[in-house]
Amino acid sequence: MLAKITVAVIFLLLVWGNIVAGLKAGLACPDWPLCHGEVIPPFRWDIYVEFFHRLIGATASILLIVLCYKRFREYLRLAKLIPILTLALLLFQLTLGGVVVLTKLPVDLTTFHFATALLIFTLTLYLASFDGKIDMPSFSLSNFGWLFFFLTLLIFVQAVLGAYVRHTDAGLACPDFPKCLGHWIPPVLKGIVLTHYIHRSVAYLIFVVVLSIFSYSFVNRQLGHFRSKIILLVILIFLQILVGVGVVHSKLFFGITAIHISLALLILGTVLYTWFQDMKESHAS
Repeated sequence: MLAKITVAVIFLLLVWGNIVAGLKAGLACPDWPLCHGEVIPPFRWDIYVEFFHRLIGATASILLIVLCYKRFREYLRLAKLIPILTLALLLFQLTLGGVVVLTKLPVDLTTFHFATALLIFTLTLYLASFDGKIDMPSFSLSNFGWLFFFLTLLIFVQAVLGAYVRHTDAGLACPDFPKCLGHWIPPVLKGIVLTHYIHRSVAYLIFVVVLSIFSYSFVNRQLGHFRSKIILLVILIFLQILVGVGVVHSKLFFGITAIHISLALLILGTVLYTWFQDMKESHAS
C-alpha cells in the first residue's frame, strides 16, 4: 500500500508541476525553502498554486524516504543499491529545486530538474514492483527485456524533450498539424522550430515502434503473453498524439497540457510495468 501511494503522489507531483509551469506560477514563491519569507505564505491564487506544489513534494519525499528504508531492509546484496540510489537522487532533487527557484527558472536547469524527477518516478515504480521477499529484484534484459528497455529509454527521452519544448516556449513553434508551418518538413530547421519538430518526430517514431511490437506479438507467442499491455500502450500513445494536437490548437491551455503529461507518465508506467513483469517471469524460470 505504501509503495502504491508513493507512486500516486509522485505522479500527482509531476502533473501539478506541469500545471505550475502552464500557469506561469513557478516564481510565485521567489524564495526557498520558505515562501515570501513565511512558512504559510500570503493568500494569492498563483502563490498557492506553487505552494501546493511544494506541499505535494514534501509529502512525496517523506513517503519515498520511508519506502527506500523499507526496501533497503528487504533487498539483498547489490539490490540494496537501488533504494540508496533513489534516496540520493531525491536529496539531489530537493537541492536542485531550490537552485531552480533562486536562479529564476533557467531553461536547462528546469529541464534537468524534470528529468531527475522522471528518473525518481521510474525507480519508485521499480521499488513498488519488487518487494524483495517473493521476487528477487535484478535488472534483466533477458527474454524481451531489451525491447522494453529500449522503448523505456525512447519514451524517457521524449518526455524530457517535451519539458524542454515547454521551457523554451517552443510549444507553438509549429502552430499547425499535421504539417509544420505549412510544410511536412519546415523550410527553416533551427531554434524552437527544430526543437518542436524533433519532439513531433520522436512521437511518430514511438508510435511506429509500438505498432511494430504489437504486430510482432502475433508472431511470437512469448511476446503475445504481453499483448493486453501492448494494446493498452497503443491506445495511450494514440490518445497522446491527439492530445498533443489539442495542446497546439488550444494554445497551450494548462488543462490540456496537464492531460498530456499525465498520459506520458501512464505510457512510461505501462512500459516499465511490462518490463518488470518480464523480469519476474525470467527470474521465476
